[in-house]
Amino acid sequence: MIFWLTLSFIMSQVFAWTAIISDICSFQFKERKKILIFFIISSFCIALQYIFLERYVPAIIWFLAVFRFFVSYHTSNKKWMLLFVPASFFITFLFYKDYLDLLILCASLLSTVSVFQQEDQHLRIIMMWATSCFIIYNLIIFTPLWLVLECIFLSSNIVWYYRHYIKKRLV
Repeated sequence: MIFWLTLSFIMSQVFAWTAIISDICSFQFKERKKILIFFIISSFCIALQYIFLERYVPAIIWFLAVFRFFVSYHTSNKKWMLLFVPASFFITFLFYKDYLDLLILCASLLSTVSVFQQEDQHLRIIMMWATSCFIIYNLIIFTPLWLVLECIFLSSNIVWYYRHYIKKRLV
């Protein structure tokens, strides 16, 4: 039993590392579609990570995110939010385990709104709020690499946002 628990934890961290690499790649681009490609890869790995941690609401929410990023790659039409917002609520309440699932729901809703923004600036601002929810969640359930990933993701987005939007205004 301990062997399988250890193996599951190790596998979850392997997928977390893969997500970290994908997210680091996404930081290098300004073009919305390139960012979304790496979000798709990362989200798939994150979903698998949560399966190995037996946290099924976040796993399903992240599989929904894969689909959401795929759709938002092709369109930024906000009408698609009418599909993804209720789907997030439905998944959360269908598979609800504990109050932490509500934090994942909040992060999912913010992520949904973010990816259907036409401007990369708005996408990043709203995604920073979603990332903050994920940081709190991963701190509580103790997923070290995923916590590091989210902190790197948030920090990189703040630095990127500063370089491309705030610093240009100051000059």
